[in-house]
Amino acid sequence: MHSVSLLIVDDHPVYRDALHQFLTRKFFSSGNQVFSANSITEGLQIVRSQKSSWIILLDLLIPDSENQLFGIKEFKKLDEVVAIAAISGLEKESLEKECLEAGCSIFIPKSSDTSYIYESLCNLMGLSPENSKLEPLTDRQKQILTHISNGDSNKMIAYSLNISEQTVKIHLGDIFKKIKVFNRTQAVIKAKENGWV
Repeated sequence: MHSVSLLIVDDHPVYRDALHQFLTRKFFSSGNQVFSANSITEGLQIVRSQKSSWIILLDLLIPDSENQLFGIKEFKKLDEVVAIAAISGLEKESLEKECLEAGCSIFIPKSSDTSYIYESLCNLMGLSPENSKLEPLTDRQKQILTHISNGDSNKMIAYSLNISEQTVKIHLGDIFKKIKVFNRTQAVIKAKENGWV
């Protein structure tokens, strides 16, 4: 089983510790570990020291950050980091686009309640939030999931199934939405964990 761990990087001890306790409790049943760090430097050390794939929940205003996007760029350099969720008390409108362009998967305002944060992270981790059901995949979607698990490109899948590459892309988009993932790697991990391939 491929483990995905969560790292909260935030220099506000009360906020960080409360979120750490809440998310540790929520992810306990799925077996995903939750870590926390009070700086980018500490966070990078934790990621490098543990054998795991990582989702990073990153506060943008941290003292050892050269600018708001510095942490995103530093964590993006590490192969173990699957996705980054930026979290900030600053205005979403002014920052979200920059964060996504810098490599974040999602932007979470700090004003969000803990349930919203948890559900957003579940989507990033390829997990269903507690009490939510995944939509079943069609036979065609299962075939495509098997192909991407084998490392086939869109072109190879299209040729094999006698459909256009555009149709493969549409199917992939639908699969990602249904199983609540953001990319092929996460889709393959989730498919293997659930015995779909």
